[in-house]
Amino acid sequence: MKTPDFQTVELKELYRYVIDHSKDDEAFYAYVDRSKAAGRVITIDPTDPNRWEKVDAEIRKRIDNSGV
Repeated sequence: MKTPDFQTVELKELYRYVIDHSKDDEAFYAYVDRSKAAGRVITIDPTDPNRWEKVDAEIRKRIDNSGV
């Protein structure tokens, strides 16, 4: 597979590229950055004692909003 343009390729394709090229740090960081920008990342504070409840609530909210 030819190296895609990490900024323009569809996020699904970039994900597949990252899985197939796990040593490509540039691709990985591009995927993480684009995933964050798309609102697909849940960020937690590892020192927050309520972190898992917050993650659970966020996941439930996203499921409810997706119509699944």
